[in-house]
Amino acid sequence: MILKSFFMIKNSNNKEYFLENQRFYDRLFEDEDHYGVKEYWHGWAGNFHRHRIKILRNLFVNILKCRKEAQILDIGSNVSMFGELFKPDDCPKITALEISITVIEKAKKISPHIKFIVGDAQAPELEGKWDILFAGEIIEHLSNPQEALSNWSNLLKQGGYLVISTPNRYFSRKTKEHISLLTIKETKEMLCKLDIKVVKMIGIDLFVPFFDRLFNAIAKHIPKSSLICDIIFQAKMKSTFKFPWLGRNIIYVARKS
Repeated sequence: MILKSFFMIKNSNNKEYFLENQRFYDRLFEDEDHYGVKEYWHGWAGNFHRHRIKILRNLFVNILKCRKEAQILDIGSNVSMFGELFKPDDCPKITALEISITVIEKAKKISPHIKFIVGDAQAPELEGKWDILFAGEIIEHLSNPQEALSNWSNLLKQGGYLVISTPNRYFSRKTKEHISLLTIKETKEMLCKLDIKVVKMIGIDLFVPFFDRLFNAIAKHIPKSSLICDIIFQAKMKSTFKFPWLGRNIIYVARKS
């Protein structure tokens, strides 16, 4: 099960803040089902995860044409989604940056072919440049998204791709973890300052919270309804594919000039 981990770094130059947030996420991910994917496998969380995996697999394999020689940096990786996207023998060269030592110990056992590094997503101290940088469900957890994007841009090769997935601010609310929610306009403007152009956007899920709560309860308490719930949730997830501004979650594919 792949879940993405997040960083709330208030000051990327202050080691104390980094260690504070590292402890926060170590505690957070002691609960392996923090985001409810296992509990609600046939509810919203499980269907969102499976749908996003399907979209990302198509994106990396068929659109970006990632092959074994491709070098990909996975920012805020948790156990890294690329363990699900590719079979070990076909997997590109993945470097995964993760704040939680607890998660990395687990991740190395799950995906020994992926290189895991402890680090700060907002200000990664890495040398080298990558063909693709993937930031899945992470930028909304950073105190300074513009700083993060600038640092990420420095790690991308010319012509390289930045793939970001993040909640749509219009259909989300701030929490202790979600501290920097962005609109499409804000995201594009920040990327434009760095000469990075959005070339594709994909919307995921239509925001209807009452519907989600209702079918979560049905899927959890009436096991025989799981197939019907999956069909309904998957249809709902697909409904904003070509209308990202209506999506609860948005995947941005951007290219560095």
